[in-house]
Amino acid sequence: MKIKYLQIATLLALIFTASCTPNSLSSNTSQTVTSGNWRVSLFIDSGNDETTDFTGYRFTFNTDGSVAAVINAVIKTGTWSVSSSSNKFTIDLGPKIDTNKPLGELTDDWQIISVTETVIQLKDDNALRNEKLTFTKN
Repeated sequence: MKIKYLQIATLLALIFTASCTPNSLSSNTSQTVTSGNWRVSLFIDSGNDETTDFTGYRFTFNTDGSVAAVINAVIKTGTWSVSSSSNKFTIDLGPKIDTNKPLGELTDDWQIISVTETVIQLKDDNALRNEKLTFTKN
């Protein structure tokens, strides 16, 4: 009898683990991000909170892989993608140079941490850089 309970517990653990794989997270991210408009609710760069740099920006992620960042009727476009094999959310809004701040700061390969219908939490795929990015649905 103990063996049967152990087998059932092992099977349930395997099912739970499979449902939380990166492919599932990545798929949810693609579906979630393309619905509605988003804002940056957290941006940590090298340990410094720079969230206020994005005040007023609205982001729209389109199903064709384009992204639009809008502030005061000014539109900046770029690209985005999600890789199910590496659990990465890639954003390209131009180079990381002073003349392209703050949007260029978002250009990176971000590791997907969590996804809900209203919040997407990301961190830099390079742990040494201590960067975090959270989008919240407007």
